[in-house]
Amino acid sequence: MIDTHNKIIDFGKHKGTPYTQAPVSYLKWMVGSNHSRAEIAEAELQRRGTVTPDLDVSGHAIDRASVHCRKIWHETKNKEAEGLYSWLCRVAAEALEKEDMDDKGRYRIHGMKLAFEFEGRWPVLKTVIRD
Repeated sequence: MIDTHNKIIDFGKHKGTPYTQAPVSYLKWMVGSNHSRAEIAEAELQRRGTVTPDLDVSGHAIDRASVHCRKIWHETKNKEAEGLYSWLCRVAAEALEKEDMDDKGRYRIHGMKLAFEFEGRWPVLKTVIRD
C-alpha cells in the first residue's frame, strides 16, 4: 500500500495540500474519475477507513425520484428508516445485478427505468424514469 503521509497534491484546487488533509469528496472524485493520482487518493481513503462506493447517485436522479417515484420508494423500501438516497443506492445495485435492460440500455426495476453512466471506476445513476 502507498504511504500517503509525505505525499502532497501537486495539481488543481488543493495544490500544496497533503493528501492526509484533502477533503474526502476530492479524494473520491480523483478515484471515481480515474485521475492519474487515483492510486494515491484510494490509498489515503483506505488509510482513513473511508469506503468508496460500488456506485454513485447524481443529484438529478435523487430529484427525479423524489418527485416522480415517491410511491414506489414507500412501497419497496426495506425499513421505515431507509431514506431516498439509501433506497436509490440499493435499488440501483439490484437493477445492475438483475441486468433487465430496455432497448436504450436503461435498467428496469420496480416500474422504473434507471439510466447509468459507466465512465469512471464505478457506475453513476444519472436519472430515474417512471415506466
